[in-house]
Amino acid sequence: MSWWAVLRVQIANPAKHSPPTKTFEAIIDSGASECIFHSSIGKGIGLNIERGEQSQTQGVSGQLTTVYMHRVSLYVPGGHVLQIKASFSDDIPVAGILGISGFFENFKITFDPSSTPPGFELERIYRA
Repeated sequence: MSWWAVLRVQIANPAKHSPPTKTFEAIIDSGASECIFHSSIGKGIGLNIERGEQSQTQGVSGQLTTVYMHRVSLYVPGGHVLQIKASFSDDIPVAGILGISGFFENFKITFDPSSTPPGFELERIYRA
């Protein structure tokens, strides 16, 4: 049996002081180098996706995907609001992926596959 760790998050456009999106599910992925969200979510908070810093990423499929980087506010349960640089793409099959840069660098995540259903715990890391 396989499972994904999913966290309900929100993002906002800090440049426009916009309200956050509706809550959506993002996969917690320790194999992802960065946070990436579907372009439709970025457009919903007023980002001009294609004006972001363009780069390419490669997932486990080996296929290159063009992404556009933007600064966003990431709202995580527990009242945490992080200012991060995130990628946006039309080519991801989920709403969001929480990766190392932007998410794992700010939280200690403990996965517990022994419970039913499997779960995880988050602990915020504060750096000096």
